[in-house]
Amino acid sequence: MTSVADTRLLLTLEFPPNEDLAAKAEDFVEKETARQLLAPSIVITEFIKYAGARIGEDAARTRIRLLKEKGLRIIPIDEKDALTAGSLLLAHRNVPIADALIASFVKNGAAEYVITDDLHFKTLGVKTKWIY
Repeated sequence: MTSVADTRLLLTLEFPPNEDLAAKAEDFVEKETARQLLAPSIVITEFIKYAGARIGEDAARTRIRLLKEKGLRIIPIDEKDALTAGSLLLAHRNVPIADALIASFVKNGAAEYVITDDLHFKTLGVKTKWIY
């Protein structure tokens, strides 16, 4: 089964804190995209917002295009995902909406885990994995 990317994964890939993590992130993402890594549309929205502010919108869009060429699958948020995320947010009111939407793909069975180091996903009860 595949995994779902949190925005943190794409931002870490684009702006790694050090060279060691940069290499690990590239290898990790290459393996995950080979398994058709999913990126909910909200992840793309957040990536453009944060990365675009640092490198420009065109460069951020180019990075997304390159990831898609490697196998990243951008998927829309549908009614089932929205309803699941809403239920998660009722139980966990301090979790960001984007995190609940991303987690819904695991809850609904589209992915096995979220690739993130964000503790909100543990709060939401979904399996996570990180680059390390």
